[in-house]
Amino acid sequence: MKYSPLEDKGDQGSQLSEDDGPQDSLLSSPHTPRKEYMHRKLVLLSSVLIPTASLLFLGLGIWIGRKSIKANDICPVHVQSYSPILNEVDTSMHTVRFNGSFKKENPFRLDAGPEVDAAWKSIGSDYKVIIVPPSEAKKAGLTKPSQVRVAKKYGGGYPANVEVLHQLHCLNLLRKASWFNYEYYAAKKEGPFMNEENILKYHFTHCLDTLRQQLMCQPDTAFLGQVWWDKKAPKAFIDFDNEHKCKNFEAIRQWAEDHQLPYLLEDNVPGDFLEAPDIDLVYFEIP
Repeated sequence: MKYSPLEDKGDQGSQLSEDDGPQDSLLSSPHTPRKEYMHRKLVLLSSVLIPTASLLFLGLGIWIGRKSIKANDICPVHVQSYSPILNEVDTSMHTVRFNGSFKKENPFRLDAGPEVDAAWKSIGSDYKVIIVPPSEAKKAGLTKPSQVRVAKKYGGGYPANVEVLHQLHCLNLLRKASWFNYEYYAAKKEGPFMNEENILKYHFTHCLDTLRQQLMCQPDTAFLGQVWWDKKAPKAFIDFDNEHKCKNFEAIRQWAEDHQLPYLLEDNVPGDFLEAPDIDLVYFEIP
């Protein structure tokens, strides 16, 4: 499109010189009010949209990143105290259906005798202590001034029990001390039953309360439904055979078995195996 030069209208207003240029130069000028308004609007929109889009993409990236991390890899770290076991065995979670039968017994529920004792022994209820390396002790919480230490000539470190195996030991003691088993184990006078009855009672109640605290520390929030039984006169009964998300216990048990202190397995602990304690740090009584 071709525009003609503006004509001189004389007394109709201020005149333009020949150098003022054609009309289309005025229409296309970036300094017209409309152009300036649009320019400011674009700048304003850009200042809002660009940061917003950046935040959205950042959030999307974080979400994708978290989705790509397996929950099994991070869950144990966030629900328990540090242990070097977490770095050395498969602690992934898997689904297990519990055998919660009320009347159908299994090897762990038998009356006192060699068979039931073998079942409990097979899951590590009487394993010996392991040694935690000095490099792992602080992270594992072994930091008390009175902490027992292995002498440096034997490699150093800290004697310790794997917590779950102590809990199984406690549960096994409650089984043995139950009224229908007590006479059998009291007559054998082995382990805790070598002690006087008042000491056995302390041991029993210690174990009872340890298990109470553990259950309250990691409360299971799953539900136990109910099922019908007795075809002649149907009655409701709790269904204990439900599914749970469980750690790989067998891998943990195997680790504990492999790391038992050899001297204890051979019942041949050197007399100087432990560092002598600082007498000022020794407790006055059993904690």
